[in-house]
Amino acid sequence: MAGLSSTVEPESRIRSEPIAPRSRRAVFADRIHAGEQLANNLGEYSRDRTAVVLSVSRGGAIIGSVVAETLGIPHYYYMVKAIPWPQMPRLSLGSVAGDGSARIDNAIAQSVGMAQEELLRIVKEADQGLLREQAAFHLDVPGRDELDGRTLVVVDDGCEAGDTMREAIMHLRHCHSECRIVVAVPVCLADLKRQLQRHASVIDIVSPVFTGSVARWYAGGATPVERERRKLEQMFEGDIGQFDID
Repeated sequence: MAGLSSTVEPESRIRSEPIAPRSRRAVFADRIHAGEQLANNLGEYSRDRTAVVLSVSRGGAIIGSVVAETLGIPHYYYMVKAIPWPQMPRLSLGSVAGDGSARIDNAIAQSVGMAQEELLRIVKEADQGLLREQAAFHLDVPGRDELDGRTLVVVDDGCEAGDTMREAIMHLRHCHSECRIVVAVPVCLADLKRQLQRHASVIDIVSPVFTGSVARWYAGGATPVERERRKLEQMFEGDIGQFDID
């Protein structure tokens, strides 16, 4: 498969909307609060008839629900998983996504001497594992061809190492033609902003300065809690899906 271009459209830019922390330990009361703040940055996409929100994690799904509801645009859960090389799991051979698409780095696969049959087996295992994990959320997943040519607002609850967001962006760029990618997160490690900008059209971040772990920015901690899901259902008067809170 073709390689990933390291740059994107000339419009590529970073925008940050600073907010004052309410305490030294947390900026956001919960992910709903973070989603509301993030949606304030993204009003222009309510007028984009091609725009959709893609949440790439369990915490991102809560924030994405708030953003999508506020903007009045569709929301999908878009889980992307790296395909590890069994002999060195940290080495990625590509990625699979919940819409059934796959991205294979043939150069890496060839460099490690992997046979085509073995590669297909590993891809299938990664795909099956992703589908099992994704099934726990009961959220809408986009069809394989639904994202081509769209504005994709990719949401997570924060970027610390950035692996999840980078993998998602690379996969979307490779598998969906002519899409415009907007990375939208409440908090992001400062050094990651420029790295992500290489692959996204717009970076929207609520808090411009990020130190420590993502969990420290939420009063509720790192894992989405049941009360956030219940609060969303009350706000939107419906079932917004189930979240694994273990």
